[in-house]
Amino acid sequence: MRRLFVAGLVALAACRPLDDAAPSPVSSDSSKSAPPSPPPPQRPSRPTALPDFAAVTEQIAPSVVSVICTLPQAAGRAKRGIGSGTIVRADGLVVTNAHVVPITASAIDVQYANQERVRAQVIHREPLLDLAVIAPDPPRVDQAPVVFRERPVRPGEWVVAVGHPFGLGDTVTVGVVSGLGRDWVDVGKPEDLPQDGFFSFVQTDASINTGSSGGPIVDLRGEVLGIATAVRGEGTGIGFAVPAPMVRRYLEEVLTHGRFRRVRLGIRAADDDEFPGRMATVKITRVEAAGPGAKAGLQVDDFILSVAGQPVHRVSEVAYLTQLIGVDGPIEMQVQRAGEPLRSVTLAPVEGL
Repeated sequence: MRRLFVAGLVALAACRPLDDAAPSPVSSDSSKSAPPSPPPPQRPSRPTALPDFAAVTEQIAPSVVSVICTLPQAAGRAKRGIGSGTIVRADGLVVTNAHVVPITASAIDVQYANQERVRAQVIHREPLLDLAVIAPDPPRVDQAPVVFRERPVRPGEWVVAVGHPFGLGDTVTVGVVSGLGRDWVDVGKPEDLPQDGFFSFVQTDASINTGSSGGPIVDLRGEVLGIATAVRGEGTGIGFAVPAPMVRRYLEEVLTHGRFRRVRLGIRAADDDEFPGRMATVKITRVEAAGPGAKAGLQVDDFILSVAGQPVHRVSEVAYLTQLIGVDGPIEMQVQRAGEPLRSVTLAPVEGL
């Protein structure tokens, strides 16, 4: 922290006697006022106190659980896997990562903040989002569900991560939002995340470790802005979370329809750098006959410049935004075709891939 030293100015009384012959310093024209003095330099404001992370922790900790999986091994032995989960409903319903509750698990338990441990079952898991919903059996009562943030997230914001890394129990780490819109490549192409997933991760330097997956990343209001999912293996302080809007969308789909209805646009696209004036954009490489893209008038070699009013530069952004809108659509795109002006197209998506 830099310190600003300000020298004090001391006014000294004149000791030299006045010279009667000296001209008066006062103007003879009293109607003319002296020019205004420049404003004094503004002192920089003092740094504010750090946020009360303890208060945020006390608010969110009762909503975080341990998720314990029993995984069968060779020769009849079993292996235990531990992750985290986030309570999203008062009956104890929990959202976590799909990789925390693999389909090979023979049993799943949930342990609450009061150390009570109960058996749970998977309601749904979606590998392409790395999200899953699990429910205690029997349901609980009077649990503390989280609140998902609706305001946009900005890089540089303080965040708090709560989870159970390495089975240590409640663990709190603090950092900032380091970046937005990270995809499978940015994460480092981890084996437990599918390449064709619908990812637009929030990046944070709040420490995330093995076992933290499924726990919440919250702002200073205690509102969840993401679910911790992955870390970059060769990096330090580079963790990623599924954004709150996609978690909300996933929960709405599963709790309303019993599944996550995947959007199909009937097109294939690739990252491209041929569009004039842009280093990266999305170029359509295939249009399925009679599919939603064909019906909207899309053609091979069209460039997709935005989806739902948001600029896109990578295929992963198109995939994420269209899945966020969902099957009920419609999906608005800005498209550029060689030699033609920018135009808007409206797609009516269908369910499928």
